[in-house]
Amino acid sequence: MPKTFLNSTIRRTAITAATSLLFSSSLVLAQTPLEGFSTRFVNFETAETLPDNTFLLHAGTHQTIGSGSGTGSQLYYGALDYAITDDFQLGFTTQVIEDITEKPILGVQYPTRFLTYGASVKYRFVNTSQWQIAAQASLEYLEFRTQHFGTNVSDASNFIGSFQMPITYTARPNLQFHLTPGVSVFPDDLNGIPYYGTVASVGAGFTWKNSDRLQTFAQVSTPLSGGNTIDSNRNITKELVYTAGMRYAFTPKVALEGYVTNGIGVSPATSILTFYPDGDEPLFGLRVLYTPGQKLSNTYRPTPLAPVTLRDLGLQQDGFTVGTGSVLEPGALRLSASGGTDGNYALVASIGLEQDFQIDAIIEDYSNDGSLTVVDDPTPNSARWMLGGRIRVLDQNNGSPFSWSLRVLGGRDLETLDVGVLYFATPASFDVDDRLTFHVEPKAAAFGNTTILGLGLGVNYEIADGLQLIGEVTPVSDGRTPAWAAGLRYDLADAGWSLDLSATNAIGRYGHGTMVSQDDTRFAFGLTKQFNLRRNH
Repeated sequence: MPKTFLNSTIRRTAITAATSLLFSSSLVLAQTPLEGFSTRFVNFETAETLPDNTFLLHAGTHQTIGSGSGTGSQLYYGALDYAITDDFQLGFTTQVIEDITEKPILGVQYPTRFLTYGASVKYRFVNTSQWQIAAQASLEYLEFRTQHFGTNVSDASNFIGSFQMPITYTARPNLQFHLTPGVSVFPDDLNGIPYYGTVASVGAGFTWKNSDRLQTFAQVSTPLSGGNTIDSNRNITKELVYTAGMRYAFTPKVALEGYVTNGIGVSPATSILTFYPDGDEPLFGLRVLYTPGQKLSNTYRPTPLAPVTLRDLGLQQDGFTVGTGSVLEPGALRLSASGGTDGNYALVASIGLEQDFQIDAIIEDYSNDGSLTVVDDPTPNSARWMLGGRIRVLDQNNGSPFSWSLRVLGGRDLETLDVGVLYFATPASFDVDDRLTFHVEPKAAAFGNTTILGLGLGVNYEIADGLQLIGEVTPVSDGRTPAWAAGLRYDLADAGWSLDLSATNAIGRYGHGTMVSQDDTRFAFGLTKQFNLRRNH
C-alpha cells in the first residue's frame, strides 16, 4: 500500500509538472519569476524560491580570456528548476569543461574533463516581509578525468553532495542581502592524491533590483574548513570565490545575465570551487534564463501586437551569409538542409520558444577548395556542431525604428571535440517598404589564436510574390578577402516551404564560416520547411 501510494504521488507530480509546462492556464501572474528577486545567481544560492507551479530553465557558459591559448577554457552548463509550491522546489544541474588546464600544474598542462550532473531539493521554511530562510540539499555525480590526479583512465567518477541554508534579508523593496552557510562533500583523495574533501563555507552577497527588468548582484564566499582550490603545485588550498554581474529581462519570460567569477562550478556542491589552478583567473560568462508557461505575460511591447504578414514570415529566415534582425514566431519550428560544391552541407533546427526568443541547433561541414589554412578553418576534415539562440531587442513591426537582435553560437568539431568556436552577432534589419529590406550584421568569431571581425551587409528584394533576390557582402578584419553571396529564394510562406539557390565565396552559411572566403566560387542550394507547433486549449 505505501509503495502504491508513493508511485501514485510520483505520477501525479510528474503529470502536474508536464501539464503546467505545456498547457498552463490563461491566468496571467502579476510578476514573472524573472521579474522577482533571483533565487540563485550563477554560483550562489539565496533564500528566494520560485512561485508555485513555475519552471526556470537556464543555460550558459563562462570562460577565461587572455592568459591561455586561443579562446581559453570554457565551462558549459544547463539547469532546470520547478516549484511544486511557493516554498518547495526541485532542481537539476549539469555542467562540463573539457580543456587543457589554463596554467601548468606541477609544470605540465594535461587535458582535463570536469563533468557533474545531479538533483537538488530546496525548502523555504521562514518567509516574512523581511526575512527568508531556506534549506537546500543536493546529490551529484562528478567525473574529474585528468592525468594530474591519475584519473585519466580509472577512478574518475564519484558521488558528491551539499547542504546549504541561505538566509535573505529584504532591506528595501528593491534591495536584498544574503548570507549562505553550507557544506560540500567531495572525496578526500583521488588515487591517493589529496582532493577537496569536506568543505564548510559561508558566503555573503546582495541583489539590487534596479527595476523589474534589471538586477545587479554580487557575492563573496570563503571556505571555513577543507580547501576549495587546486594550486599549481597540486596542493589543496583556500581561496575566496567571487561573482558579480547584471541580469536584464528582454521579455517577461527571457533574461540574459553577464557576469565575472573565479569559480568553476555552478551546481550546489561545486559552487564553492575556484577555477584551477590557483583560483586567481577571472572567467567571464553569459547565462540565458527562460521561464515558460502561458499564464505568464510574454512581452513588454504595447499589445495587441501587429499582425504578421507572409513577407514578415519570409524575413524571419537568415540570408546566405548575413543574418536577419527578426526571430521566429512563438511555436514555430523550422528545419533546414543545404549543400553545395566543395563539400559544404548544413542541417539546422530552429524553434521560436517565445515572443522575441529563438534557439538554433546546427551541424555544418564547411567547404574547402584547397585554398584554406588552419587560420581559416581549424578543422578542415570534420563537421562541427553549433548551439545557441537569439533575442530580439527591437521590432520594426511593432513600433521600433528597425528590427535588431542579439545572437550567440558556440560549438566544437565533431571529430576530436577539441576545437571550440564562439560566434557573436547583432543583426539589424530595416524594411524600406513591403518589398525591400536592408540587413546590417556586425559579427565576431574566436577560435584557437584567431579572432575574426566582420560587418555583414545585405539586401532582400521581393521581385514577385514569394520570389526574393538576395545580395550580400561582408568586409572582414585583418585584410582578409570579403565574403559575398548572391542568389534567389522562393518562399511559399503560407505552406511553410522555401527553396533557395546561391553562389558565394564563403565556406559556410552559419557561424564563422560566413566570414571566411575561399578562392573558388561555391554554388549551393537550400530547402526549408516550417511547422507551427502551437496548440489551442
